[in-house]
Amino acid sequence: MDGREVFKQNEELLRGIVRTIDKNLEYSLIDESQQERFSLKLSTRGRQATVSLSVEDLKMAAQDLVRKNSIRQKIKSVRDHMMDSFVADVTGKKMARMLKQSAGSIEESRRSNFRRSPRRP
Repeated sequence: MDGREVFKQNEELLRGIVRTIDKNLEYSLIDESQQERFSLKLSTRGRQATVSLSVEDLKMAAQDLVRKNSIRQKIKSVRDHMMDSFVADVTGKKMARMLKQSAGSIEESRRSNFRRSPRRP
Protein backbone atom coordinates (compact mmCIF):
# COMPACT_ATOMS: atom_id res chain seq x y z
CA MET A 1 0.00 0.00 0.00
CA ASP A 2 1.53 3.31 -1.02
CA GLY A 3 1.21 6.77 0.47
CA ARG A 4 -1.65 7.84 -1.80
CA GLU A 5 -3.88 4.93 -0.71
CA VAL A 6 -3.14 5.47 2.97
CA PHE A 7 -3.80 9.18 2.49
CA LYS A 8 -7.21 8.50 0.93
CA GLN A 9 -8.18 6.04 3.67
CA ASN A 10 -7.18 8.39 6.49
CA GLU A 11 -8.07 11.70 4.86
CA GLU A 12 -10.76 12.53 7.44
CA LEU A 13 -8.34 11.89 10.31
CA LEU A 14 -5.67 14.05 8.70
CA ARG A 15 -8.23 16.77 7.98
CA GLY A 16 -9.21 16.78 11.67
CA ILE A 17 -5.58 17.06 12.74
CA VAL A 18 -4.93 19.97 10.37
CA ARG A 19 -8.11 21.77 11.45
CA THR A 20 -7.05 21.65 15.11
CA ILE A 21 -3.92 23.57 14.15
CA ASP A 22 -5.42 26.24 11.88
CA LYS A 23 -8.83 26.32 10.22
CA ASN A 24 -7.48 28.33 7.29
CA LEU A 25 -4.56 25.97 6.63
CA GLU A 26 -4.94 24.23 3.29
CA TYR A 27 -3.12 21.02 2.45
CA SER A 28 -2.69 18.75 -0.54
CA LEU A 29 -0.79 15.56 -1.26
CA ILE A 30 2.39 15.89 -3.28
CA ASP A 31 2.74 12.98 -5.70
CA GLU A 32 5.80 10.97 -4.73
CA SER A 33 6.73 7.37 -5.41
CA GLN A 34 8.17 6.66 -1.97
CA GLN A 35 6.51 3.74 -0.19
CA GLU A 36 7.13 4.59 3.47
CA ARG A 37 6.71 8.40 3.39
CA PHE A 38 4.43 10.96 1.80
CA SER A 39 4.54 14.75 1.62
CA LEU A 40 1.89 17.35 2.24
CA LYS A 41 1.98 20.83 0.76
CA LEU A 42 0.69 23.33 3.31
CA SER A 43 -0.46 26.80 2.33
CA THR A 44 -2.06 29.74 4.08
CA ARG A 45 -2.05 33.51 3.58
CA GLY A 46 0.07 33.25 0.45
CA ARG A 47 2.82 31.22 2.10
CA GLN A 48 3.68 27.62 1.34
CA ALA A 49 5.67 24.84 2.97
CA THR A 50 6.12 21.10 2.68
CA VAL A 51 6.04 18.51 5.45
CA SER A 52 7.05 14.86 5.07
CA LEU A 53 5.16 12.29 7.15
CA SER A 54 5.45 8.56 7.68
CA VAL A 55 2.80 6.30 6.17
CA GLU A 56 3.03 4.00 9.20
CA ASP A 57 2.39 6.90 11.59
CA LEU A 58 -0.70 7.91 9.66
CA LYS A 59 -2.01 4.33 9.65
CA MET A 60 -1.56 4.00 13.41
CA ALA A 61 -2.80 7.50 14.29
CA ALA A 62 -6.44 6.37 14.39
CA GLN A 63 -5.75 4.05 17.36
CA ASP A 64 -2.63 5.58 18.91
CA LEU A 65 -2.98 9.11 20.31
CA VAL A 66 0.80 9.47 20.68
CA ARG A 67 1.32 9.03 16.94
CA LYS A 68 -1.60 11.33 16.20
CA ASN A 69 -0.02 14.00 18.39
CA SER A 70 3.39 13.52 16.75
CA ILE A 71 1.82 14.12 13.32
CA ARG A 72 0.10 17.21 14.72
CA GLN A 73 3.34 18.53 16.18
CA LYS A 74 5.22 18.06 12.90
CA ILE A 75 2.54 19.89 10.93
CA LYS A 76 2.26 22.62 13.56
CA SER A 77 6.01 23.25 13.69
CA VAL A 78 6.15 23.60 9.91
CA ARG A 79 3.14 25.93 9.98
CA ASP A 80 4.67 28.06 12.74
CA HIS A 81 7.94 28.28 10.86
CA MET A 82 6.05 29.20 7.72
CA MET A 83 4.26 32.05 9.53
CA ASP A 84 7.43 33.55 11.06
CA SER A 85 7.96 37.08 9.87
CA PHE A 86 11.71 36.94 9.47
CA VAL A 87 13.00 39.83 7.40
CA ALA A 88 16.57 39.88 6.10
CA ASP A 89 18.62 42.80 7.40
CA VAL A 90 19.94 44.19 4.13
CA THR A 91 20.78 47.65 5.46
CA GLY A 92 23.00 46.45 8.30
CA LYS A 93 21.02 48.19 11.05
CA LYS A 94 21.16 45.16 13.31
CA MET A 95 24.96 44.99 13.17
CA ALA A 96 25.26 48.75 13.79
CA ARG A 97 22.98 48.48 16.82
CA MET A 98 24.99 45.57 18.22
CA LEU A 99 28.27 47.45 17.79
CA LYS A 100 26.82 50.54 19.44
CA GLN A 101 25.60 48.52 22.41
CA SER A 102 28.93 46.74 22.81
CA ALA A 103 30.82 50.06 22.69
CA GLY A 104 28.53 51.44 25.38
CA SER A 105 29.20 48.52 27.67
CA ILE A 106 32.99 48.99 27.37
CA GLU A 107 32.74 52.64 28.45
CA GLU A 108 30.53 51.71 31.38
CA SER A 109 32.97 49.06 32.55
CA ARG A 110 35.84 51.59 32.53
CA ARG A 111 34.07 53.95 34.89
CA SER A 112 34.53 53.06 38.48
CA ASN A 113 34.02 54.91 41.74
CA PHE A 114 37.16 53.40 43.23
CA ARG A 115 39.57 54.43 40.54
CA ARG A 116 40.81 57.89 39.67
CA SER A 117 40.01 59.16 36.27
CA PRO A 118 43.08 60.18 34.26
CA ARG A 119 43.92 63.87 34.37
CA ARG A 120 44.11 65.70 31.17
CA PRO A 121 46.92 68.23 30.73
